[in-house]
Amino acid sequence: MKTLLNWPLIAGLVFTGIPSWGSEPTWRNPETKFSATERHADSKQIAWRFTDNVQKACEAESRQRKLGGFGYAVDACSFWDKNSCTIITARQTTMHVLGHELRHCFQGSFH
Repeated sequence: MKTLLNWPLIAGLVFTGIPSWGSEPTWRNPETKFSATERHADSKQIAWRFTDNVQKACEAESRQRKLGGFGYAVDACSFWDKNSCTIITARQTTMHVLGHELRHCFQGSFH
């Protein structure tokens, strides 16, 4: 099943924050602030797919797009271009995981 998200509908997502947790990179902390002005586009069509096997689905999508696969474990993934983005998560996920992948849609490879 595919769910399309419209950017204005999710524009209310607010990321507030504190410095990173210990030695963890700041992008792993769901509370770390980041600049909303540093993005590649103001709007995109977002497709959210969910699956029982995230690793398999992400690897397959990566190879289909001729990106070669991940080669490491992923909890979710996203694939973006100028006008659209596809997010793949498990059927049961968190706002942190979904928000992280959504950030990739707008900011590309930020980590």
